[in-house]
Amino acid sequence: TSGGGAAACAAPTPPARARPVGRAAALPPATPPPPPPPPPPDVLLLDEPASALDPIATASIEELMHSLKGRFTIVIVTHNMQQAARVADQTAFFSLDSSAYEPSGTLVEFTDTATMFTNPADPRTRDYVTGRFG
Repeated sequence: TSGGGAAACAAPTPPARARPVGRAAALPPATPPPPPPPPPPDVLLLDEPASALDPIATASIEELMHSLKGRFTIVIVTHNMQQAARVADQTAFFSLDSSAYEPSGTLVEFTDTATMFTNPADPRTRDYVTGRFG
């Protein structure tokens, strides 16, 4: 043997695995990504939000509505005319139209709140907000 020189070593290559013929490989099911969170609401619908509450709790609800109205459109349904006058920028008055074959709710008037309560255009609105009916 001659002296000197470098020897190279290579790690043995593992034998290739034979793939079964005529069989499908079973893979674990892929986990789908979670759905994205829902978008924040644009409109909050509050149905009688302070019904049967004491004046302190009612004031808290109204303060909350005022604090949120810059971020959301807030629609409240109320029979409390004073509350509507305190919290609403615009007011709609609906009434039951019983003259139709099937009675249905009718939009009588929609305007800014100050006008609704001081100078409504429709006599039905005037009668309601002044307490003549309803």
